[in-house]
Amino acid sequence: MRFIVTDAGKQKHEFAIGDAEEQRQHAEMMKEMPDMKHDEGNAVSLEPGQTKELIWRFGKPGNVEIACHIPGHYEAGMHAIVAVAR
Repeated sequence: MRFIVTDAGKQKHEFAIGDAEEQRQHAEMMKEMPDMKHDEGNAVSLEPGQTKELIWRFGKPGNVEIACHIPGHYEAGMHAIVAVAR
């Protein structure tokens, strides 16, 4: 699947895809390194006004989460569950 992600806000954001455990690990990492930048694999970092593309292949059915783990963003509701079906 091809995601085109635009940061239309005035703060940095990220777009990270992963299962619950991957999201938990990523959140812990972002707490320690909040300025970490992503541009590969399952995540991209965006500056205000920036647009990036992320290509992701969903390998198996189940729930996958898309989230922003910039400190405070996940807690503010910047996450969603995607149900992947076959």
